[in-house]
Amino acid sequence: MASLTEMKLDIEELESICKSAQREKVKECLSREITRLRRELNKLEVKPVAHDDGKKEKIQRGYQETVTNYAWDQSDKFMKLYLSLDSLSSITDEQISSTFTSKSVKVSVQFPNKSSNLHIAKLCEEIEPNESYVKKKSDYVLVMLKKKNIGKTWAYVTEKEKDKKDKLKDSVSKDDDPSTGLTKMLQTMYEDGDDEMKRQIAKAFYESQNKQKGDGSDPLAGL
Repeated sequence: MASLTEMKLDIEELESICKSAQREKVKECLSREITRLRRELNKLEVKPVAHDDGKKEKIQRGYQETVTNYAWDQSDKFMKLYLSLDSLSSITDEQISSTFTSKSVKVSVQFPNKSSNLHIAKLCEEIEPNESYVKKKSDYVLVMLKKKNIGKTWAYVTEKEKDKKDKLKDSVSKDDDPSTGLTKMLQTMYEDGDDEMKRQIAKAFYESQNKQKGDGSDPLAGL
């Protein structure tokens, strides 16, 4: 069985890949594997401790979990984030803390054996920190971000998402035909992506070329 350190490194790497994954099925597969590894890690972190009377008692050592996947919705006044977390019935409202600034949000949920943390350093738009709050539901934590500009629709949650989409749009010139524009977009994604992203793009490009030409051309030839 893998050591605690190795398992934590596996989880961190899978979370990193999950952030850059584009296809929903890929994200779902990665999320399931991350959840499975977290459960295994939780079991490993339960250690027996011997006392003077010879009896043993189980204690749990907590670990830090970074929340990267969440659903979102919005109204005229609020951007709403939904953090789906297990075992919320085992904690109280006092075990959930939050910190807001005009462009950032931190939420920490303290379970008996772990701490689940969401941190968005740069939101897409500004919020009102004093009017933002969190609320515990039966199976998720609701993060209510009060919009500074009421009525404005947020296209994204984070500034990073906005910059990434803008970069892709800028890579496609208005004078380019659709096929050329798509190739440029794929090139940008390939250059900026990690190894997993590059493998996905190479595979998609390869399958597309085979359908059009019916030959075995190099999947990276156009990249």
